[in-house]
Amino acid sequence: MNFEPLPVESPLSGFFWTWIVPVTLFGISFAATWLLYRHFANRKDDS
Repeated sequence: MNFEPLPVESPLSGFFWTWIVPVTLFGISFAATWLLYRHFANRKDDS
């Protein structure tokens, strides 16, 4: 088997794709997780 990388340049390079997109996706997932945690942590029906 040949495990050398393909001789192509990645189309997803640059500041936008390496910093803005990952930080935005992490922020959205963190906020959604935090909101779900707050929603289920405030429930009082767990007798």
